[in-house]
Amino acid sequence: MRRLVQLMATPAKALVDDKVDIIVERLAPRQPVTLHARLVEGTARFQSYAHYRADDTGRIVVAKQPSLGGLYSSVHQMGLFWSMQPSPGQKPGLRLRKKDVSAPYLVDISVHEGHVDVMGEENLPSLVTTTVERWYLGDGVRRIPVREGRVRGTLFLPPGDGPFAGVIDLFGATGGLAEYRAALLASRGFATLALAFFAYDDLPKEITGIDLDYFEEAADWLLSRPDVQNHGVGVLGTSKGGELALCMAAHMNKVAAVAVIGAYGVVTFAPLPYKAKATVFPCARMRMDAVVYTEEGFVDIRNMWEDNSKSNVQVEKAECPIMFVAMKDDLNVKSVFYAEQAVARMKAHGKTNYTLLQYPGAGHLIEPPYTPHCGLYYNRAFDRCFLAGGEPKSHAVAQEDSWNKILGFLRTHVDKNCTQSRL
Repeated sequence: MRRLVQLMATPAKALVDDKVDIIVERLAPRQPVTLHARLVEGTARFQSYAHYRADDTGRIVVAKQPSLGGLYSSVHQMGLFWSMQPSPGQKPGLRLRKKDVSAPYLVDISVHEGHVDVMGEENLPSLVTTTVERWYLGDGVRRIPVREGRVRGTLFLPPGDGPFAGVIDLFGATGGLAEYRAALLASRGFATLALAFFAYDDLPKEITGIDLDYFEEAADWLLSRPDVQNHGVGVLGTSKGGELALCMAAHMNKVAAVAVIGAYGVVTFAPLPYKAKATVFPCARMRMDAVVYTEEGFVDIRNMWEDNSKSNVQVEKAECPIMFVAMKDDLNVKSVFYAEQAVARMKAHGKTNYTLLQYPGAGHLIEPPYTPHCGLYYNRAFDRCFLAGGEPKSHAVAQEDSWNKILGFLRTHVDKNCTQSRL
């Protein structure tokens, strides 16, 4: 009689940075099988697979037993998630980003007989299948569209009355509004403003049209809310957003802490006005001769900005703690160079308010844990595919480690409730 294979994935509903236990039972002793994970986000399709062999009791515990092949090997509890790749036949540069945080990722996990390569296979017979929900938006988190003065974005509030620690979340030169990380931060207890700054609503259409006053206005608005602690905001920024976060730290005493991921250490794209143009921070010169194009037409821009002390962000003026997250295989921004340069400037001025995290084998696009590695991404603002770098396993390690340290950093330096609980 044919065995009825059992597949358990728990919790079946969880936040994207929560781990999932995957267990297969009622296999034959030592039976070889392939575990396959799939998800669809809009028109994009992603999948992964790994080969396993049941133990002598016919059981597989993914958190304890090694993958013998597929897209990863060895023991990795979340390997089926972080090793996902775009399914064959799609355009290059696909990046998994949640556009509608009110709905989860639906990840279908299936078990197939034998060790097979399932990439590109349609309607492959399975022994058993289950689905898990992966959420950015936790239960009770409120989503509030923001149009206040010039400020445009979305505010996410944790359950309850607060006041909560306030955080501004910034992304880079792709423009528009990305909500997913802010939703997750709110799910972890922070009142988080996902802040757009160009190519969204009535904001400047080009990245060259921004000014630093806009970000101060956003901080003032967030701190004015009765459900937000008013002592200072935290800022989390990636790439160009990291550069802007560092500028905020350097010139605004209302900033309590800043964490930056793959950040520029110079002002890029255009001079940055501040205080109604009373101050204008000069921009690094763009060196198009240093841009490298691959045979496929993909772009390596990490050396595009000229190193010039006049255009450096004045991090030595910052009084708040700063965490630098830098990746040693970043092919988009010289994140290690800029982070080390910033730390050297701070040290030269007697400052110790910095933390530097460096990750070998990790690329530019550091996301919350278990997000699939993206080594090449399409930038709609430039209509090009940019190299991001990184190797999946090392990148996954960097994502998990840096996310947990960023959360701890923000709790320590931004959340007064956490500070008081330690007293």
